[in-house]
Amino acid sequence: MVSVAAARRTAAALASGRPLLGGERGGLRIPGFDLGNSPAEYTRAAVGGRLVVFTTSNGTATLHAALGAAEVLMGALVNLEAVVQYAHRSGRPVVFACSGRVRRQALDDTVVAGLMAARLTELAGGDVRPTDAAQIAMLAAAPYAADPLRALRASASARELPDFEADLRACAQRDVFDVVPVLRDGRLELA
Repeated sequence: MVSVAAARRTAAALASGRPLLGGERGGLRIPGFDLGNSPAEYTRAAVGGRLVVFTTSNGTATLHAALGAAEVLMGALVNLEAVVQYAHRSGRPVVFACSGRVRRQALDDTVVAGLMAARLTELAGGDVRPTDAAQIAMLAAAPYAADPLRALRASASARELPDFEADLRACAQRDVFDVVPVLRDGRLELA
């Protein structure tokens, strides 16, 4: 959901039990929501297979903007290899849509996109020609490849929300999940 009001309306309209409301504005949990944006909140005990209606300051707007694409995957450091392998197997052109922060480019997103583009380029060998934007992202990512936590810590988001070190560490883990979330009919499902 793009807006908080839309998330609330969607949750209220769902007949399949009470879904959880999750999300953030400015990095902080939305008042009245069950869950915020911290990965630590989305445990099996807390979510337990329930539907989560989710909205964020930037990410859900990016997903909404990508709805016309042939396929929309969600990737991060935590599932980087799974997403890149899936995208490579698809054989289709790949566009990385970074959510950014407050409608501006964000270091952390650029680094993750650059790491994904570099890995996809490696898998494709000579069969791919990265765009200038992909090359810029790869160059930005290179100094952080061995320690992406440094990029997350250096980002404006982390500087403005200094009490999220545990979340940064969780998000900086690489390839801890082998799942590929795909956006289908406005819902994220596993590929």
